[in-house]
Amino acid sequence: MSTRYYDVIVIGGGIVGSTVARELSRYDIKVAVLDKASELPSGASRANSGMVHAGYDDEPGSFKAKFCPKGNLIYRNLREELDFTLNEVGSYVCALDKDEIAHLELLLEQGKKNGVPSVEIISGDELRSREPNASRGIIAALWAPTGCTINNFEAVLAFMDNAQQNGVELFLETEMLDVILSQDKRQVVGVKTNRGMFLSPIVINAAGVHSDEVAHMVGDDSFIIHPRRGDYFISDKYVGNLVKSFFFACPSEAGKGITVASTTDHNLLMGPTSIFQVDRNKTATTAEGLDQVIEGARRLIPPIPINMAITTFAGLRADPDTGDFVIGILKKPHGFVNVAGIKSPGFTSAPAIAQHIVERMKNELKDLVEFKPNRKFVPERRHIPRFAYLSMEERSDLAKEDPRYAQIVCRCESVTEGQVIEAIRRGARTVAAVKIWTRAGAGRCQGGFCGPRVIDILARELNIPREEVTRHGGHSRMLVGKTKEYWFREGRL
Repeated sequence: MSTRYYDVIVIGGGIVGSTVARELSRYDIKVAVLDKASELPSGASRANSGMVHAGYDDEPGSFKAKFCPKGNLIYRNLREELDFTLNEVGSYVCALDKDEIAHLELLLEQGKKNGVPSVEIISGDELRSREPNASRGIIAALWAPTGCTINNFEAVLAFMDNAQQNGVELFLETEMLDVILSQDKRQVVGVKTNRGMFLSPIVINAAGVHSDEVAHMVGDDSFIIHPRRGDYFISDKYVGNLVKSFFFACPSEAGKGITVASTTDHNLLMGPTSIFQVDRNKTATTAEGLDQVIEGARRLIPPIPINMAITTFAGLRADPDTGDFVIGILKKPHGFVNVAGIKSPGFTSAPAIAQHIVERMKNELKDLVEFKPNRKFVPERRHIPRFAYLSMEERSDLAKEDPRYAQIVCRCESVTEGQVIEAIRRGARTVAAVKIWTRAGAGRCQGGFCGPRVIDILARELNIPREEVTRHGGHSRMLVGKTKEYWFREGRL
């Protein structure tokens, strides 16, 4: 196996790894990002609520309180520069009894201390004047106008895409097996992977739900990750207009509770649950979990029609036993950086965390790497054209430039062949990756119509047999062969 040499290695390509990678790309250094998945985002960055939190829910003085409001502002400032979808819809935390009003008052004070602008408590009647489908049982709500919904897929892709434009190298399907230390264990040397050695004096641990396992490899036992599973429903766009803003129940020790929101693509999102589990890889939903989602969602928005759900999913959050993000640079081994336990509001906080940790690295690890500015750094990038949201004139102009943009592949989401090909050009190698880049397969029929066409395009563009096209890498092949040949092999013809 090969050996590669870098100045910095980032383990994990989720929102934390992607934002850190982009921040590092501002410097004239050689950076590699390693992720064991076949496409980004994966893990919690893929399966979450798509919320950019305002910042009132975190104890003042904590890392969460420090980075959440800053991250919120960074996202709002970068949405044009990096071309991801973000809607400033605001959020409500709803109280259904007098005891919960006291909790709203606590959140209000925390929000003010954390620098959250314009946060206030309103009456249930005022809420329903804005959101007519809100429950009659809601007697008050905390309103935070800076709360946003975000396309979390686009955001991760945007940061990583821009990092790659500026020289960062991304290695997917690359599983980190061990951290290599110097003989006296005082210095990081690199990492061992299933694809060979990646040598570097600096290793950043952004491994999400596995981040404590990575830390243990260098002797850091200061925290333990307890995976929490969150179950979700996604409903058809037909009911996406039931709410305009993000709805939360009053939070508890288990988390922020069941939420209801219209996504940036106008589906209705409900969830998550918050269930501890031992398995760090199992993301199957459960009947019990989905029942909790339905019950919790209808407490906030009673008219929700569950028969309009088009899919369910679950994600695992990296819940650290510290109660706060684990961010720091170890004294021993020198060169090892933790950016771990980044659970909610981790997605919101990630860009601010990235700025913070890179600044610390410049001061504390300057003996290992010289952080000279990258004078060729380009801050902007453009996403694949969102054909569904273009005017008819814009669609016509695009199709004139490239006729493949006139060929509809996914009818539910109005995705064209041109978009699928551009996704492949940018690195999509699986059906799931095409879905992430373009939304082909994300609509009402969940790929029933476009799935075969996407397989054909992937096979053609990658120059591989259709039988080798996978859902998400590995052995997840979409086809096993031609039907008659398959049944003949099985002895059924």
